[in-house]
Amino acid sequence: MKLPAFFFFVLFVMSLPFSGAYALDVNNVRFGVHPDKTRMVIELDDTVDFRVFMLTSPYRLVVDLPQFKWQAGVISKPSEPGIKNIRQGNIDGRFSRLVLDLAQPTLIKKAFMLPAQDGKPSRLVVDFYKASTTLFAQKKSDIHGTLNFNDPIYQQAAKHTPPPVPPPPANKQRTGKKPIIVIDPGHGGVDPGAIGINKVFEKNVTLAVSKALKNQLEASGKYTVKLTRNTDKYLKLYERVQIARKHNAALFISIHADSIPKRNVEGFSVYTLSEKASDAQTAKLATKENQADLIAGIDLSHEDEEVADILIDLAMRDTMNQSKFFANTLVSQTKANGIEMLERPHRYAGFAVLKAPDTPSVLVEVGFMSNKTEAYRLSGANYQNKIAASIKKGIDQYFIKMDSYEH
Repeated sequence: MKLPAFFFFVLFVMSLPFSGAYALDVNNVRFGVHPDKTRMVIELDDTVDFRVFMLTSPYRLVVDLPQFKWQAGVISKPSEPGIKNIRQGNIDGRFSRLVLDLAQPTLIKKAFMLPAQDGKPSRLVVDFYKASTTLFAQKKSDIHGTLNFNDPIYQQAAKHTPPPVPPPPANKQRTGKKPIIVIDPGHGGVDPGAIGINKVFEKNVTLAVSKALKNQLEASGKYTVKLTRNTDKYLKLYERVQIARKHNAALFISIHADSIPKRNVEGFSVYTLSEKASDAQTAKLATKENQADLIAGIDLSHEDEEVADILIDLAMRDTMNQSKFFANTLVSQTKANGIEMLERPHRYAGFAVLKAPDTPSVLVEVGFMSNKTEAYRLSGANYQNKIAASIKKGIDQYFIKMDSYEH
């Protein structure tokens, strides 16, 4: 059955909030005074990006968040840390700001977001302490968090109108050009990734599988294929995403081969983006992959790049749905091709490399380097080509289904 494009348009519009709606609620702000710090806890209805910093003349602690609705009422402020006043307001239709007016020089010790769990809401925690004027002068420019005012995902919100309906990925190539597929071999250069029992590096396996997939896709004559890297070189996570966006990719596929302590675990799996991981193992995997840049001495928490930590928001809903649709298609085709599959092969986590707001993206774990049998399979060209063939079939079916929905 072919579904008309208008059907998807209606579904998308129904999911949009009314013009001017807030994406975030601030439900409470509370303080705890300790010998070495004061802790401020901001209770939110979602986990979001943030930015916390200090201002002077007069002294102020500033918390920037995506535009919020203030549900916290009047806040009881402690007297000891020298908080003179607490105020909040919207900045420009995209962001909101909470300001603590302070009576003395104060510095931020740390700031971090806690996701909702065990019945507790999402929380932004900010620890700050009284500082000398000398120390304040040295550290007053420190910024905590990665909220980027120039991130394109916030640009539409400034207009106070629902964003236009983005076309499905296949429409991105309706100029007569072949769909562009960007394949991302995980790790590389100084970052070897997982090291198999057979001493084979993940970075070499992912590159071999990616090249095999590129060759098969190009041989079909249906696609234009780009690799984020075709040699053993290091790329930052955001650079990989930027390559996909630069080429206006119809699909972005990041190839990996994980290693975990349970050496009996094996199988192919596909991951799509979500703020909440589908299980504890997936959460650990996402954390490990997202810290890959630390190997090269790069701390993503201070990157001010376009996709260092993009907020999952309204503008990404359609892209995320397309990613899930592709992931399910890929799982189905891979099973049919006789590839060993992980239990529940479609999983969800907050992989940084999947956070392009306008490119359907998946992360494929082709297997586990920690499993002796699978590590040897992954090292061989025959199995690498078999995996590539399965992924190619998934890509073929994805575009066939997309075309049928559009016509």
